[in-house]
Amino acid sequence: MNVAVALPPDLEDAVSIVENALIVELQRRGARVAVIYTPDALTLWQNSMLAVSPNPNNPADLRAVAVQFATTLARSQVFDALLLPSLALREARVSGRSVRWDGVQRRLGVRPGGATSSAADAPVFGGGEGVVVAGEWTGKITGLSLHLLSLMPGKWRVQERWGGLDLVHDVVSAHGPGANPAAPDKRLRRELLADPENVEEGVALALDPIWRSISRAR
Repeated sequence: MNVAVALPPDLEDAVSIVENALIVELQRRGARVAVIYTPDALTLWQNSMLAVSPNPNNPADLRAVAVQFATTLARSQVFDALLLPSLALREARVSGRSVRWDGVQRRLGVRPGGATSSAADAPVFGGGEGVVVAGEWTGKITGLSLHLLSLMPGKWRVQERWGGLDLVHDVVSAHGPGANPAAPDKRLRRELLADPENVEEGVALALDPIWRSISRAR
């Protein structure tokens, strides 16, 4: 997980949840799954980056590095498909209490305006601005998604897919002195990825088109 894309801060606890869900979903579809030892994968990725672009001032193209990674791996391993999964933060659109991004819809969590702030509630993932329409907020907020890069032996055509997982923030209702309803406060959700059905949905969305390609190639 997150060999190809840097892991956002404070998402370490989410890695095992999504990785396990992806493995279970692949096995449910009849796949045999092997996971590359993380230090080996990171070393191979770094070597692949250098092979594609030795100049550190000229960043290597992500897909070109993925092809180099897969080509090198194929010299010692046999596989039908290589998946490079990553967790990423994505912009989600809010309309009322409904939030949409990367193929999913989630309900926006709202906390009372008098909620006590604490260090654990700090909005560490950023966010966006919005406006209130008929008492409901509309704007942008941050969603967590699964990003999948897939490569199959042969021409190494790269597929890239996304699946939304969970919202990173709740919003605090804008009431009381000094409240600004056009830019409501955002607080980090206390239980990120708490609903396994949401995780399963996002994993399946990212995997479905890739799995169809794998199945056709068999």
